[in-house]
Amino acid sequence: MVGLGSYIVNAVGDCNGCHSAGPATEFAMGGNPYFNQKPTKVNPNTYLGGGRHFVLIPGPPGMFPDIISRNLTPDKTGRAEGGNTFAQFEAIMRTGIDTDNMHPTCTGAPDGKCLPPPFDGSLLQVMPWPIHQNMTDHDLRAIYEYLSAIPCLEGGPGEPANRCK
Repeated sequence: MVGLGSYIVNAVGDCNGCHSAGPATEFAMGGNPYFNQKPTKVNPNTYLGGGRHFVLIPGPPGMFPDIISRNLTPDKTGRAEGGNTFAQFEAIMRTGIDTDNMHPTCTGAPDGKCLPPPFDGSLLQVMPWPIHQNMTDHDLRAIYEYLSAIPCLEGGPGEPANRCK
């Protein structure tokens, strides 16, 4: 299961492409394929640790919140995605539910912390869950098992200090 999960996460899904701090840190020094450096080497210090900034819709400063990719590495419990159970992980992948409620729907004027309608702040806005929701139970379980087997990385948006200890 871990091997299949690794294949899906790394070769098929390119999860690290979004769940790293971004292009500047995604690859290790000397292993960046975009600089024609070979062999390609992923940066283990940022691998699936989250922190990539996405601009949902360009607009006036302070209107839309920062959308930052989440840290997918296990926490001190050893469970993937910062301690989520498989049932929680599966719900996220199948429905796009934002269990952390990081960007609620605005009830008043946008203030840079909420998403104005028609956006539904209860859903992950950048995560491709509409595609991943169609994955088999077996594939989702494999991804979860792989994410539970990789080393924990500190950091990520909204993550507590010492999440790995």
